[in-house]
Amino acid sequence: MNLSDVDPYRDIEWRTVADGILSPEGPAVDRDGHVFLVSRWTGRVMQVDPAGIVSELVQTGGKPQSVAFLPNGDLLLADAKNFAVFRITRQGQLTVVSNQADGRPMLGPNDLVVAVDGIAYVTDPGLEMDGLGQLLRVDIHSGQGTVLAESLRFPNGITLTEDGESLMVAESSLHRVLRFPLIDGGTRVADPEVFCQFDDHYPDGIAFDAEGNLLVTLHGNGCVHAFDPSGTQIAAIPTGGKGSTNCVFGGSDFQTLYVTEDDQQALRAARWPIPGQRRYSRSRS
Repeated sequence: MNLSDVDPYRDIEWRTVADGILSPEGPAVDRDGHVFLVSRWTGRVMQVDPAGIVSELVQTGGKPQSVAFLPNGDLLLADAKNFAVFRITRQGQLTVVSNQADGRPMLGPNDLVVAVDGIAYVTDPGLEMDGLGQLLRVDIHSGQGTVLAESLRFPNGITLTEDGESLMVAESSLHRVLRFPLIDGGTRVADPEVFCQFDDHYPDGIAFDAEGNLLVTLHGNGCVHAFDPSGTQIAAIPTGGKGSTNCVFGGSDFQTLYVTEDDQQALRAARWPIPGQRRYSRSRS
C-alpha cells in the first residue's frame, strides 16, 4: 500500500468491547457480531454478545488458546493443556477432533486456520517458550494429524495467504514470522523463508487484510504491526497496553479489527482503514 500523502492508520481509535476477561486470546466473530474467544488461564471459552455482555460457552479444563469457525457454524479449538484440537457446538458441546500427529501425542496446540476440504493447519509449540514445537496438518473429519515441520521455536499465530498457497507462522521465540509454501496439494510444506523479523518481543496472532498486508500482534510492545506483501513494515499501531495477543477481522463489512489484550484483560476493537481478508479468516464472513 502506498502511503504517499495521507497515512490511513493515523486516526485509528480503539474502543473496549468487553473487559474483565483474564488472559484473552484467539477471537473469532460470527455474522451477527458475537465474538468468541478464550480465557486461557481459566480454561474457558467465552462469548461476547453485540452489547458487550460476556458469558461462558464451555469450560475445557485445560488451556484453550484459539478458536476458528467451521463452515457449519461450530468452532474449532486449540487447547494446549489438553493436548488436543476440539470441536465446540454453539450449545457448548465439546468433542475431540484430534490429539495426535503421526501417531504421537500433540505437544500443546496453540493456534489454527481452517483451510478447504475439512483441513486445518495447527501450530503445536507445547507449553514452554524455550521448547521445540511443530506445525501440523489435521483432517477434521478423520482426526488424522500429520507433522509438516519440526524444531520450530514456539510456533504461534498462523494464517493462510488468500491464494491458499502459503502458510504464515509466527515463530515467537525467534521474534519473526515465517512463510511456508504449501506443496503436494497442501500435504507438505517447502523450506520456509523469513517474512519479517523483529528486534525484540514476541509476534503472536496474525491476520491478513484484503490487500495482502499482514497484521501481527506483538506481545510485549503492545502494537499491531502491518507489513505489506513484500514484508516491509507500513504501520505500528498501539493498542493501549503491552500485552496484545491476537487479532481478527469481523463486522458486516469485515472492517472492524478485534484485538485481545492481556494488560487490560480486554477485547478491543477499531475501525480499520482496510477490510480484512475473508478467506481463511477465523471469523465467519
